[in-house]
Amino acid sequence: MQFGVAGSERRLVRAYVDETGDRGTGVKATRFFGMCAVVVADEDDRALRAVTRELRTTLKVPAGKGLHWRDHVKTFARHQYVTSRYAALNTIVINYVLFEKAAIPTQSELAKDQVVFYNYAAGLLLERIVLTAKDWPGEPRDVVATFAHVRGFDHEETLRYFEVKQQRPPGWMPWNLLRSRPTFADINSSDGLQAADQYAGMLNQAIRPNEFGQYEPQHLVAICHQIRRRSGQAWGYGFKVMALPGCMEAFPWWPQTRI
Repeated sequence: MQFGVAGSERRLVRAYVDETGDRGTGVKATRFFGMCAVVVADEDDRALRAVTRELRTTLKVPAGKGLHWRDHVKTFARHQYVTSRYAALNTIVINYVLFEKAAIPTQSELAKDQVVFYNYAAGLLLERIVLTAKDWPGEPRDVVATFAHVRGFDHEETLRYFEVKQQRPPGWMPWNLLRSRPTFADINSSDGLQAADQYAGMLNQAIRPNEFGQYEPQHLVAICHQIRRRSGQAWGYGFKVMALPGCMEAFPWWPQTRI
């Protein structure tokens, strides 16, 4: 994998990536699988991490444990509070990639092989990360990308996939802005990855019904201003969805709050 020139004078952004849903296709599998990248300027990374640390204290997360939406942000009040703290940050950019599994052909490798599925989704998100760095306000920047480690997963295979992806079209993708090889880290050791987990949780609340068939889109809507846009448009850019026709339009909240 080729990276930016050593000693590059370009300034830096950092990207933190986590996922929501599972990659399975069984009866108990989630309807969607999504990935989220939180991209922050290097000089603002401290502020992002400070919010995560503050939330761990406020929500009384045990020492040595990371902040997890599923474990520590279970109530609506906590959903609102966590969202409001991150939504107040005005120097971060969010990218989502979302798959409706029913839209994947059953004979496709994406449907048959969870490794292929993960790598494909991660590759799409990595494209959006480098494009975010290219279009960063002021001037293009280099980017350092950190993905949350997936237990039992061979991430060397993911890195090999990234290398192959660089050789494929489109040739204009600015891979040279990757300052270093993407890394995979334990989410509990990274404030940035824990922030990505919260943003993935906000998406999940909007697309996964509770036991009464209700959704919570308020949290996703509250951070819409942070989602990457081009000419004001997030759809297909910072909000990339691969789904059956009408999938998103069918959500009761979509017509009024569509991204």
